[in-house]
Amino acid sequence: MSTIQIIGGGLAGCEAAWQAAERGCAVELYEMKPTRFSPAHELELLGELVCS
Repeated sequence: MSTIQIIGGGLAGCEAAWQAAERGCAVELYEMKPTRFSPAHELELLGELVCS
């Protein structure tokens, strides 16, 4: 079975990873935080709501 690789742990990335995992797919989720932050990021957690 192939592994689905998802880049970005925002709301859409987390939802995509969860939906794929619920369907039995192997998932790898990649997120730049806490290694790197953009000016909009405040938390080290995944799925942070960022409004710009």
